[in-house]
Formats: sequence, structure tokens, C-alpha cells
Amino acid sequence: MRILPALVALPLAAQITYPGRTYRPEVPRPAVGRAYTPDAALAAALAGIASAKDRVRVYTYNVTEEGRPQVLLAISSPENLARLDALKADNARLADPRTLSEAEGRALAARNPAFVWLGYSIHGAEPAGTEAALAVAYHFAACQDPEVLGQLGRTVLLLDVTQNPDGRARHLQAVAEVTEGENPSDPQDAQNQARWPTGRFNHRLFDLNRDWVWQTQGESRAKTALFLSWNPQVLADHHEMKPEGNYFFPPGMAPVHQALPAPFGGGWQKTFGEALGKAFDAQGFAYFTREIFDLFYPGYGDSWGCFQGAVGMTYECPSPGGLAYLRKDGDLLTLEARVRRHVTASLATVAVAAARREELLLDYHRMRRERLRAQGAFLLGPGADPGRTLALVRLLQRNGIEVVRTTGAVPSAGLEAVLPGAVPAQIPQGSYLVPLDQPRGGLAEALLERRAAFGPKPSYDATAWSLPLAFNVPAWRAPVRPKVGTEPVRDAADAPLPRAGYAYLVSSGAEGRDRVLEGLLKDGFRGSAAPAPFVAGSRAYPAGTAIFTLLRNDAARLEARARDLAAQAPGVVTAVDSSAVASGPDLGSVKSLALRAPRVGLVMDAPADPTAVGAVMQALLEAGIPFTQLRAGRLAQADLRRYSHLILPDDNGLGAKWQAALGPAGAARLKAYAMDGGVLVAMQGGSAFAARSGVSEAGVSFLARRDEEARLKEKDPKREAAAPPLPERTLTWAQREDQGLQESIPGAMLKADIDGTHPLGWGLNAAEGAVLDSSDPVLELSPGGENPLRFGTGDLNLSGLLPPKLEAKVRNSAYALREHKGRGAVILFSGDPVHRGCAPLTTRAFYNALFFGAYAPQDDED
Repeated sequence: MRILPALVALPLAAQITYPGRTYRPEVPRPAVGRAYTPDAALAAALAGIASAKDRVRVYTYNVTEEGRPQVLLAISSPENLARLDALKADNARLADPRTLSEAEGRALAARNPAFVWLGYSIHGAEPAGTEAALAVAYHFAACQDPEVLGQLGRTVLLLDVTQNPDGRARHLQAVAEVTEGENPSDPQDAQNQARWPTGRFNHRLFDLNRDWVWQTQGESRAKTALFLSWNPQVLADHHEMKPEGNYFFPPGMAPVHQALPAPFGGGWQKTFGEALGKAFDAQGFAYFTREIFDLFYPGYGDSWGCFQGAVGMTYECPSPGGLAYLRKDGDLLTLEARVRRHVTASLATVAVAAARREELLLDYHRMRRERLRAQGAFLLGPGADPGRTLALVRLLQRNGIEVVRTTGAVPSAGLEAVLPGAVPAQIPQGSYLVPLDQPRGGLAEALLERRAAFGPKPSYDATAWSLPLAFNVPAWRAPVRPKVGTEPVRDAADAPLPRAGYAYLVSSGAEGRDRVLEGLLKDGFRGSAAPAPFVAGSRAYPAGTAIFTLLRNDAARLEARARDLAAQAPGVVTAVDSSAVASGPDLGSVKSLALRAPRVGLVMDAPADPTAVGAVMQALLEAGIPFTQLRAGRLAQADLRRYSHLILPDDNGLGAKWQAALGPAGAARLKAYAMDGGVLVAMQGGSAFAARSGVSEAGVSFLARRDEEARLKEKDPKREAAAPPLPERTLTWAQREDQGLQESIPGAMLKADIDGTHPLGWGLNAAEGAVLDSSDPVLELSPGGENPLRFGTGDLNLSGLLPPKLEAKVRNSAYALREHKGRGAVILFSGDPVHRGCAPLTTRAFYNALFFGAYAPQDDED
């Protein structure tokens, strides 16, 4: 009989012991380690630390959607702080070798402090980081020990105290609600069992540690802009992970992105890791390195920091989420123990940066100077949607990447296309040039190339993220920088929208279309969508272009609103004076589809995947589309007739979790909702549920043998699972991990054929495009024949890791399909079309499902 370790209930634990010998009594000492520090107490503790004005400056760099501040503390010696602005300016010069000579760079490295960024609790359900930030801030603000004073003289510390205040507050509230004066160490106690959606995510349910490049969230945009203004040489991001593990710090495991320079893609990580190892050995803390975490995907804090020229590092502490947890090995993991580990890691990081200050600064400057000798550039064409290309350019600029615009055409000879398709004879004037011989050229290369080189095993995250593919923007790589005139990138000059004689048109293929279209529909204007492309005047318009006639609306009010929206989205709205067109269907065609403002119900709460819900919310908010959040557990009681569209997101369980939660009755209700005129939009696990439960006629299968066998058993309870092939049964233990990798697609970009005549394909501006696949369900082609985004029979792999035998399974399947159901429809996406807010091409298909999914012809209007 197995004997479990005794579970204990602890009174509120003692606070941590600070490592210094002497502290200034006038600086209030925060109580850390006893319990989590709520918002008001955190603000008070920071105010106390900030009372050490000779060492501490406080910057509130953002206020979250729930009204909480994000605070950066700059801590250094009084001498450094007195001239902090000058030191910051010198550090910016060091970051850009074009502003100074090599000799001047060496001189600056000899006298300047190193800038060390310490980030805490980017995941709000990893709250020990912020507690450690308080302890570290107090230590450096108040300690009088000579070695600490010496470290302050050689460094400027930048403490991002809590990167996710809203998620942290959600987590702390959940723990506080079940705290009864003692801290049960039972792993099953409510303190240690997170509830949906957990505090890991911010207010919009985004994982902020995946948002460093994409910067979809206000927290991310403010933080990255601040980081770029300081140009730190070190970034250490403090995380927590599963409670049964041990502490992780670098070096990490392969793969490492090939565009990272060796010193900042491994060399310095090893130096810091060795120092942390000695510090942890001295404390008796267990740790590991060279496992799990890598520096391949550029969207994490550590990898993004490395691409910015810093020593980017992830620190991971075991954590239950609650205040005490009895591990299987008998160790008691308390909040105080977690904080001590993070504090130990932070102090060791600062000690290395201080001791190796000049060498670190020289490597930082040298690496950036070497980038100036890089060859090549990327060219981005305006394409069919110049606004989409400009959106990509603005994203690059927010990442600190320099982009200019060409004043002449560039011959295409020798150029390598990133986006599949024919290469034009020349790249037109007005395209965008991204030179690689710039300080952040490595990040530009990583973001714009079609595919990155990696080994046989996938990264910790996605293996494909190419921005031109994700945005569907034409791009080419030049082996050498083209000799062409350039000018700065400027926003297009606002051209006033002329008064229409007949109608205002909203192009379906233009960036910003969705917010304009929703703005007009939400304000009650009546419109229709052109069923096919047409030419009006001298301009060609794609299918799906929205038509708002003066006759069907209050002309004066429509003109005013159209002008207001046109100013917000240049190039989207145009005016025409006649229903007649030069080619294509006239604007009064009876085949045009009626448009109505979507009334959206979004199913959320368990078992929905929080990040999938967050990505849908982000898409709806960005387009200004109102929505109602429907709790999954209350769906049976909800009046679904209120909603024109019902969105069923991923359940992170291939539909099995939705099956368990909704059951046959829930499936029947969703089918009836569609039959009665509603549009069910499901994605990934939601789509798998619809197919498994009979809501959709399309079949579904799964890539992993275990999942597929479970599906087949579900259909036929008497089925006996087939034995795996003999070669698989004779694999060694070490080979079994590799075999598992052959049953999943780790975030690859696959080529999908796009039917531009179908309403789901309207405005996608491509006959084929890249969609992200991450072991999604495989949807059979719809028997009804509406498969507007589908995988063909050829080579599907555009970027990332795609095992050959899985590619064969995905061929001739649907990425997006639509089925008529009575007066309504069911629309399924095999993947997540709005993934992390970073999939513009498929996000437009998602919007199409909302605006055009009902497919009601104009002559069928009630």
C-alpha cells in the first residue's frame, strides 16, 4: 500500500529573510513571503521603496483595461541616478553603432553601467514573481553593504514589477476567496486548483508572453516601446511552472534561431547560468538547464530580447498557484520558498552583469556593429491591399525595425519570393525596403523569412510565423541591398471622400473594411454585398464589396457617417454616382446579399480554451462588433434566438470536452439553432465537436493514433483497436519521444486553396494562402461542396515542421467549410482563424463568416 506524505495546514508563513547585512532604516521594509500582496498593499510597498529617491525612480508606463498601473522601477547608485537621462542617451548611442566610432564605443563601454531588465509575473497566475520584485527592489534601494553599492554603481536596474496586473489580481482574488487563515498544503485544495480562465491571461485573455512581437495588447505595446527606449543588455523574465518540477534557468535546449548572434544566443546564457547554478547550490535549491525551453520562436520575452541584442533569459520556478503545496517527493513548496528562489536568481543576475559589465557592453555594441555588415534586404510590395502591407510595416517599426519606402522600381532578377506565386518583372515604386544591415536586422530576418532552419525536433512553440505569409503580403528577399532611392514611411494623406450621387462602397479587400462595415451596419444603415467582382469608373472592386445606396438610407446621415469612417480607414470607402458599372453585376443586382449587423453570442467559460476565447474577443473588439458572452454551463437555458451568430471556440480537447459539457442535448440544440436561421461558427475543437456530434455533415479525423482510435471507438463501441505496426512496437524507449513527434504538427503554415468567389473567401485577395495548423482536427470536405478554404493534393508545407505522413492525412481536407441548415448555416474552421491576433488572412475569413455567413439574397429580405 502506498503511504502518502502527511498533509499539513500551515499558519500564515513567515516572510523572507533579506540577504544583506545592513539596510537603511528609513526605507520601509515590505513584508514578502507570508501571503500574496494585493493591489493596494503593492502600491503602498512601492511607494515606500520609492522613498529612497537617491536610488529609485518610478515610471508608470501603462494603465491596463481594468485601471491598474504597470510600473517600472529604475534603481542605481545616487551618482548614476543623478545623470540617468544622460546615461540612457549614451546607452542608445551604444545600441546604434552608426552614431559613433569603434573607439567611441569602446570608451562608452569602459565607463557606462550595464542596463539590466528584470521582468516579473507576465503570467498573472505566476504571482511569486511580483513578490520577488518587491524584495529585490527593497534590497537594492536600502542595502548598505559595500558589494551591493558596487553593483549599483556598475548597473542600472529596470524592474518591471508586474507585467500582467489584471491577471494577477484575478488570481489573487481566487486564492483569497478560499483562504481561511491557514494554508492547506493539499495539492487538491482550492488554492492550488485554478479556475477558468485562471489569472495567467490578461483582461482580454491573451497570453502576454506570446505577444512580444505581435503586440496586440496594450500591456505589450507599452512595455516593448519602453524596452526599446532603454536598450538594456540583459533581460531576465521570471516565470513559474508546474509544482512538481525544479527551477529552470539557461542555457536552454536546441533549436536556437540561426539569426541570433552566438554571444546572445547561447554564450552569455551559459555565463549567467553557471553563476545562477553556484548561487542555487549554495542555497541547496534543485534546478535544471538544457531542457524544455529554447530560443527559436521570436515571440517570447527571452528570444525577443536576444534579437534586440540583450541576454534574454527565462527563469521558471515550480509553483502550485496557492500558498503551500506538498510535493510528491515530500518537499513543502511555500510562497516564501518560491520567492527566495526568484530573489536568488535576480541577485545572481545582477552580480554577473555588474562583474562583467564592460565585457557585456562591448559584446552588445560589437554584435550590433557586426549587423551593419550583413547582406541583403526584404522588399514588401503594396499588393492588392496596400493598407494590409502598411499594417505589417507598422508592426515591424513597433519592434524597432527600420523600414523605408522606395522611390523607384526594383528589377526582380535574383529575388527570392517569400509569398508563393509568380515574381513580377519588377517590384513597383512605393514598395517597402527592410535592409538587414541595421542593428535589429536579425529580428527583421527572423520575422520576414519564409522558413527558419531547425533540427528534426520542433521548438517549444510554433515552428512557423512568417509575417508575409500570415499577412498575405507579397515579399521578396534580395541577396544584396537593392540600389534604389528611398524615403521615410509616411501615412497616406487624407483625401476627403467626395459626395456620392448613388452609393458609398466599402471594398471587401481593404484593410479596415470590417470596422467600417460594422460601423455602418451598427448605426442602422441598410446595405448589400456585391456577388461578384465589378469595375465602377476606373476602379476594380472585389466580390463582397458592400453597397450603401442613398435611396435606401437617410442620405445626409449616410454621407456624414461614411466620411467619418473613411477618415479612419483610408482607401476603404469610395463614392459612386450610378448603379451601372463598366463590367460585372450592376450595383442593383438582385443577386447581391443582404447585410445586417451581426448579433454575436460567444460561448465561453469551461471547457472553452481561454486563449481561443480571448483571440475571438480581440477580433470582435478590433472590428467594433458587439458580442454577448454566454457561459457554457448556462447554454441550455439561454435564448439563442437573440443572436444571429453563435461562436463555439476551441476546447483544447479535439471536441471531446465540448461533448462532455454539452452532450447530445446540447448538440441537438445547436443544430436546431442553425435550422431556425442562426449561423453557428465553430473552430478547431468546436468544429470537431460539431462533426463528432452530427451538428455538421462533415466527417472528422485526428492525427494522433490514440485520438483517432478513441473517435472510432466512440462510433463503434465494439471496435477493437488495431495493433500498431511492428516497427513501432520495437522502438527503444529513447525513440518513443521522436515517434510521438510524428503524430503532431507543431504550428506549421500550410498552403490552402482559396475560392475567392465564395463569401468566406471574399476579400482574401489570393487564390492560395498560408493557414496555421497545429495538430488541428482534420475536417473532411463538406458533402455540400462548400469548401472555400481547403488543402489540396500538392506540397502543403510553406513553413515549419510538417511530418510527411501527416501531410498525406491533411491533403484533400477542409480548412473552412459551410453547410446550409434549414434557414441558417454551420461554418467550421479546422484551425483557429484568429490565433493570438496574429493571423490577418484567416481573420478576414472569420469576419466574412459574420458579415456574409447567412447568405441571404437581397430579394429575400423580410
